[in-house]
Amino acid sequence: MEVEPKRVEIVATDGEEIRRLLWIEQSKDGSFYWGLVIPKSDVHSSYHTSGKFHFSIYHKSSQRQKLSNFKGIANLAGLAVIKNLKKITYKPFKPKKLDGVVYVDFRAMKQHTINIDLFLIEQGHPELLQGFLKRAAPDLQITIFTAMKPWLVVDTQSF
Repeated sequence: MEVEPKRVEIVATDGEEIRRLLWIEQSKDGSFYWGLVIPKSDVHSSYHTSGKFHFSIYHKSSQRQKLSNFKGIANLAGLAVIKNLKKITYKPFKPKKLDGVVYVDFRAMKQHTINIDLFLIEQGHPELLQGFLKRAAPDLQITIFTAMKPWLVVDTQSF
C-alpha cells in the first residue's frame, strides 16, 4: 500500500495566541502516527499497514486489521485536555505547509474539558459517523480528511 504522505495538526486558541496540540501523519507506506505536543508528555501512537498498533502509554503492541483493506471504523485515540491553553502546551503554531489543520477555539467550548477523538473510517462511508451525531455535544466539531486512506476523522467537543 503506497500513498502520498500527509500531515495534519490540531491547534487551539484562547483568543490571545494559537498553540499546537497534536500532530497526525500518514507515511508513504500508509501507516498512521500521531503525538501530543504537550510538555513532559511522550504520548504517541502508531498504526502500521500490517495492522500492528502501538500506544506509548501501554508499551505493548496489539494487532488490528490491516490498513490496506480497512473496513468500518477504528479509534486511534481519545484524549481530554483542560481548557487552559497556557498550562497544557508551550509550542506556538507557526503557519507551515500542512495537508490540514483542525482549529479549536477554546472560547467557543462550553465546558472546562475538551475531548479530542481520532478515528479512521472506511473510504466512501461517512454514514459510519452516525454514532457521533447521536451523542453529540452542542459544540461538537467533526473534520474528515478524505485525502488520507482510510479517512481520518477528528472530533472535538467539550464536557
